[in-house]
Amino acid sequence: MTGFIGEYHCKVDAKGRLLLPAEMRKQLSADDQGTFVISRGVDDCLSLYPMSEWEVVMSKLRTLNRFKAKDRKFARMFQKGATKVVADSNERILLPKGLLGWAGVQKEIVLVANVDLWEIWDKTKYEDLMGEDWEDFDQLAAEVMGNSDLDD
Repeated sequence: MTGFIGEYHCKVDAKGRLLLPAEMRKQLSADDQGTFVISRGVDDCLSLYPMSEWEVVMSKLRTLNRFKAKDRKFARMFQKGATKVVADSNERILLPKGLLGWAGVQKEIVLVANVDLWEIWDKTKYEDLMGEDWEDFDQLAAEVMGNSDLDD
């Protein structure tokens, strides 16, 4: 997989269902069509993993030392609320109410590609975050992607 791309403005219906955008679904492998794991994101968003990518994450978690408190705590917190979701015949997934509440997701959301997963953001929170972060993007780009040998 080369990675996901795109940003989609969507709505969650009254029952908490999200219609997966057609362009997003086209990026999924045949094995990942319709089956995901949704969990708390590292930021104030939800993470939507295709099942194959969730398996990669789980294999990394299996390498943690369960005798170290820090490793146990991370694994526990990372997996808290993680839920398997399956798209219905109309390509909708039911977003767990507890996770929606945790992320402050209202009716309008932004579904954002982030390499190997999709982030689900409340529209207002996402717009606020991107407005703040964009001001420092040039410096962040240099730090993360720049060639450190050429830095001043």
